[in-house]
Formats: sequence, C-alpha cells, structure tokens
Amino acid sequence: MKKKLTTVTISVIFMSGKDDKAMYNIETLAKMTGLTRRTIRYYVQRGLIDPPGGGGRGSYYTDDHVKQLEKIKKWSVQGVPLIHMKAMLSGKKPQITVDPPTGIRTILTEQFIISDGIWLTFRPGQLLSRDIVKIRDYINTILKRRKE
Repeated sequence: MKKKLTTVTISVIFMSGKDDKAMYNIETLAKMTGLTRRTIRYYVQRGLIDPPGGGGRGSYYTDDHVKQLEKIKKWSVQGVPLIHMKAMLSGKKPQITVDPPTGIRTILTEQFIISDGIWLTFRPGQLLSRDIVKIRDYINTILKRRKE
C-alpha cells in the first residue's frame, strides 16, 4: 500500500511596525484551527470572534483570532451553547459550566417562590422584577379559581 503525501501550505504575513503581528487569510486560519471557512465566517457574523482586519479579499486574521477560535472549540466539545460562549468571550460570568472529566453541567439560575410548592426558575437577567410579579399574580389567580 502506497502512502499518500499531503502538502499543506500556510501563508503568514508579518506586518512591520510597532505591533508586529502575524496575519493569516481565512484559508490559512481554517487549516490552523481545523474549522471550515464557513464556520469561521459564521462565528464572525454571530459576534463570537472579532471581524477580520482589512476588507474584502484583503481581509486578514491574527493570532488573537486563533486564540478565540481555540476557546470556542474547547467549549463546543464541553457542550457549551454558542450564546453562552459569546457572553464568556466578552468577560461575563458564564451561566453554564461543564466539568470535562465528568460531563456534569452546572447552570446558573435564579429561583422565585410563587406559592407553596411552585417555583419559577429562570436564567439571570432573563426576567425583570415586574415580569416576575405579573407571573406570580397570574398563577395565584389560577390557584384561587381552582379552590372555588
């Protein structure tokens, strides 16, 4: 059986100046990260990674993009939803964490006791206080009707 040789060409451009940074085109970034070009563009569109520098065919990515994509890949394997990744990348406290060895997910939630045996559970920031009061009043109205 003959072995097939695979050639991978990686294009790296170094900018000269105060902040010397490597620049990669999307094809090179895709090869470096193991993601498709479409996935990278999707992540940019969703705001998960910074937009590329330059514009059009001159767009370029840097090592900062590589780091962002590596974090996303790690969290994706752990089962973290994209919406939570976006918050985590912006420095907000994650609402969901996953322990890789055990696979146990921990979700940060808030709880409001509506009445005996009835709790309202929701993610932080998902409901305003006035919304919670409306929900409580509505459910209490239903409970009163059942007793009549």
